[in-house]
Amino acid sequence: MILLTSPEPSENRDEITVYGDLDAVRGVELRHVLGALTTATAELDLAHVGFIDCAGARTLLRADEHLRGLGREMIILRPSDPVLRLLRLLGFDRYLLIRHPGDAVGASRTPSGH
Repeated sequence: MILLTSPEPSENRDEITVYGDLDAVRGVELRHVLGALTTATAELDLAHVGFIDCAGARTLLRADEHLRGLGREMIILRPSDPVLRLLRLLGFDRYLLIRHPGDAVGASRTPSGH
């Protein structure tokens, strides 16, 4: 399931929470949700993702590239252990903006620093 919530309109951001698996099927659903957004920032909460495969990881990378091309930003919030493990294994953590609980407001990339 994908849940979209919009905080205060003045914040110009949307929060998207993904539950369950992030695979080829859920990736299509996520692309549709992200493609319909018009806000400057999409915050993607992946704390409830129990499984992610390469198709799901590619969805994140492509969505980020697409949004950046439009002058927007995608932030991955609280990635679950399986999500973070695969993103690091694939090297996608060097390109995606990932924030963990307790990160400073200005924190950006994962500890790799890229």
